[in-house]
Amino acid sequence: MSVKIRLKRIGKKHKPIYHIVVADSRAPRDGKFIEKLGTYNPHTDPPSTVLKMQHALSWLMRGAQPTNTVKSIFYKTGVLLKKHLLEGVKKGGLTNEEHQRKFHAWYNQKYKKI
Repeated sequence: MSVKIRLKRIGKKHKPIYHIVVADSRAPRDGKFIEKLGTYNPHTDPPSTVLKMQHALSWLMRGAQPTNTVKSIFYKTGVLLKKHLLEGVKKGGLTNEEHQRKFHAWYNQKYKKI
């Protein structure tokens, strides 16, 4: 069974809001899913995302494939960076402290208050 992380459309006509879900790749877009990871609202400025980061990371580490749009969302929220750093820890290239320091440095740079 191939597992995808993708968007499930909800909301009114011309005002979509999306759930970020883990689903079997054969299931329809708005059909059955395994787990809901969060929501994505493209109508706010900037687009708002609510995400269970640890659950998303867990699914990525188990081999779930994100769609292009979800990959972009994960890139902006730092899930892909965290996955990359954890793979470095697993291979022995980084320690857990270095991984956490690098992620917090990125997070603070991205979301620092002006």
